[in-house]
Amino acid sequence: MSIKLSRTTNTAGIINSLWQSPGVSRIDMAMKLGLDKSTVTKTVNHLIDIGMIVEQPQAVSGKGGRPKVSLLFNAEFGVIIGVDVNSDAIKVSVINLLGQVIYHDMIAIDTQALIDKAVADALLPCIETIQSLFSRILAIGIGMPGLIDPDKGQLHVSHSLNARSTINFTSRFKRYFPYPVFIDNDANCGAWGELMQQRSLPFDHFLYVLLSTHHARELYHRLGIGVGVVLNRQLFYGEQFMAGQFNSQALMQGAEPTPSVIIEEFSSLAVNVCSLMSIRRIVIGGNGMSFGSELAASLRKHSDNLAGSLIVKPNIEFSLLGPQAAAMGAACMAWQKLLTPELKLAESLGLSENGNLSI
Repeated sequence: MSIKLSRTTNTAGIINSLWQSPGVSRIDMAMKLGLDKSTVTKTVNHLIDIGMIVEQPQAVSGKGGRPKVSLLFNAEFGVIIGVDVNSDAIKVSVINLLGQVIYHDMIAIDTQALIDKAVADALLPCIETIQSLFSRILAIGIGMPGLIDPDKGQLHVSHSLNARSTINFTSRFKRYFPYPVFIDNDANCGAWGELMQQRSLPFDHFLYVLLSTHHARELYHRLGIGVGVVLNRQLFYGEQFMAGQFNSQALMQGAEPTPSVIIEEFSSLAVNVCSLMSIRRIVIGGNGMSFGSELAASLRKHSDNLAGSLIVKPNIEFSLLGPQAAAMGAACMAWQKLLTPELKLAESLGLSENGNLSI
């Protein structure tokens, strides 16, 4: 059955507000967005009608009166698929609109094939399984190591994936999958995941440090470090999307540094960046957590060495998302891409596979 969802200029903001503040009421949402209550009510009622969100009455206070009604996403409405690409395998996480991981898998890929074909070949049967389990797939997010242009959906270069020239991932994947596909650097995806995990908390600026050890496609150093930079709750990409790309200078100069040397070099740089930019939080995650304690100790050492009464010394934390951080973050990234002002969610819901909804 075709269901029509009204498209207004405020729809994306209202959906995103609910994502950022689960359980918010219509009144609080209107105040937060600076919108008239009737405008919010009209859009919210429409989202309820098509099954995207549900109502949940709040407990009545001792003062009496009519209780507020909390708004929540319907966990059954649709799912987003997140994929973390490593040199020899992909990790897949599926999340619902409550941000809960409801399915995950790890699939080996053909290390002799070009990386886009290897990922597509591994992902196709996995997508078929997910289609059989869930009624609606809203988008696919893919995170991978390397220099990536997320706007064009291109992987420019990745040493760990042995990609030496530009690959148009998004356009190629459209041949295989009807759903919107978004890609980003894996460290940025980890940061997207942290933004989701902490979306109700006041953490506006942080560095997400992704530790990785997957470099099976070539003889490469055993430790990879990538950084997702979050400023004002937004990913910061920098010129040519190169923000967060860490290259050990010892390695670049032809040496073969140990992981400990790389960690010391990175820690000094990261702590000084945090001090310069007044960033008070560094989160460590990824699948290379065997180096996590050493990195945390090094970061704290360099932080303690900073002098000055007004110097910002960052807090060092470990991500709660575990080894699924990049895959889960890729799904969160894809969801946020759907909620841009032009509301790309409309394209997803308009697919025949998703019930021909229109916004």
